[in-house]
Amino acid sequence: MQLSGNWGRRMSKGVLYGVGTGPGDPELLTIKAVRTIESCPVIAAPQTADGVMVALDIVRGAVDLTGKTVIPVRFSMTRDAERRAAEHASLVRELVAHLDAVRDVALLNLGDPSIYATFQRIAPDVRARGFEARAIPGVPSFCAVAAALERDLTPEMSSPLHIVPGGYDDVRRAIGWPGTKVVMKARRSLADTKRFLSEEGAFDGAELVEDCGLPGERVYRSLDDVPDRGSYFSTMVVR
Repeated sequence: MQLSGNWGRRMSKGVLYGVGTGPGDPELLTIKAVRTIESCPVIAAPQTADGVMVALDIVRGAVDLTGKTVIPVRFSMTRDAERRAAEHASLVRELVAHLDAVRDVALLNLGDPSIYATFQRIAPDVRARGFEARAIPGVPSFCAVAAALERDLTPEMSSPLHIVPGGYDDVRRAIGWPGTKVVMKARRSLADTKRFLSEEGAFDGAELVEDCGLPGERVYRSLDDVPDRGSYFSTMVVR
């Protein structure tokens, strides 16, 4: 891969790039993300159990992937630590095989690769094997969610902003914190979360967006309107 500045040095080994694809709209891919993906012969992208590859579909809206090798990244939702470790190790081995053959790899991550991203779980092991791993920032999903809701996440310069995983216990711990709370993957325990927010008097200050930037995007101004079943890619904003 040959880019200007610090990117111009040709490596004797392949480089792993953790590329943020943004939340869903291909137009939110950065120029650097597009250039990186175009220059990498190998693309690794998350794949769901039913074969859907959301990040790859986003990229296809902006980059011609003809001729590139695509590696499906499959992680089960199991709580079995040994199985998760085995899946992790298998992916590292597959990526390293390409890097060792001097093939750069773009590992796609929804949003930004520094926020709950596969890249940050993989990068230390790749580096430990003597290869470079670089992050290419992307537009975080919660920023696009704020735009869809037409909301200011930090209404005062002193207002804190908290990014919270979607588990019920995580939300329960965070609800008393000052400022805005962004709940990622909010569908994980939505029923319990809605009940808790109502008990704490925070229900009316919560909104939710599903599949932000994707063709099926849905914006809910009230949690009363959110159906019990919906997309895994749901982000809640609690003010």
